[in-house]
Amino acid sequence: MYESSWQGFLPDERATEALGGWLAQRVRPGDVLLLYGDLGAGKTTLVRGLARSLGYEGRVTSPTFTLVHEYEGSLSLYHFDLYRLDDPEEVWDIGWSDYLRGDGVLCVEWPERLDHLLPEEALTIRLTRDDSATADEGRRVELIGRGEKPLALVKELETACTSLDWIAPLG
Repeated sequence: MYESSWQGFLPDERATEALGGWLAQRVRPGDVLLLYGDLGAGKTTLVRGLARSLGYEGRVTSPTFTLVHEYEGSLSLYHFDLYRLDDPEEVWDIGWSDYLRGDGVLCVEWPERLDHLLPEEALTIRLTRDDSATADEGRRVELIGRGEKPLALVKELETACTSLDWIAPLG
């Protein structure tokens, strides 16, 4: 399967939420977003921007202890946090196959815990703190598209970033 990547810089939390909003305008039922990054990297902030832009008005928090939160807006958003998952097979107990076949978008924090259960087609988003920025502000973001739709999203952001004031290309 073909893969493409692009790297950019998000200067602050508002920019991380804006990326979520940008994605919200483009995601469709069945899309999978795999969110990688250390604690505090901005994964839940990105999901908050996505949920808000899809019309969800409630509080968006990381589902660390429940494994999944469901946000209803113009499109269902299923927010997974697999940090506490001990065995990838445990996701079957929370209805993983139903979510994959469902009518919403899946955002998965700590997807490395899924091991062999990762979907083949997905948009990977890697968030890392930028060492040159202040401790709580800037983030580097890398988007990696695997599959036709994710590849198209990466290419679209690469083209659009020059006209967006909240993200800058790296490299």
